[in-house]
Amino acid sequence: MKVILSCSLCLVLSVAVVAASDPTKPDMVVAVAVSTNEATTVVADQGARFKLGLIKNVQGQHMALINGQSVKQGDEIEGYTVMSINRQQVVLQQANERLTLNLFKAMKTQ
Repeated sequence: MKVILSCSLCLVLSVAVVAASDPTKPDMVVAVAVSTNEATTVVADQGARFKLGLIKNVQGQHMALINGQSVKQGDEIEGYTVMSINRQQVVLQQANERLTLNLFKAMKTQ
């Protein structure tokens, strides 16, 4: 009986952990106007258009997985040019719109 109770408790706790949000899940894009006349920043839901899956370093060059497609600096995806990739983010640009895809959620520290 104790074994069944222990297993049930473990199952309930594991479901609760899975249901909690993943702090490493990419969740937002920051759109910045490139024009010198406009200095506004727009925050948009990343899930609507681009999903940044991972960033990796292959032989000294950063590559990213966006919407399931592997890209590197200079590549194009859905009309946007990959301007830069670093360990934490990817910057895309189309005309006067610049999007920053962050790999990790911004976390507040105390």
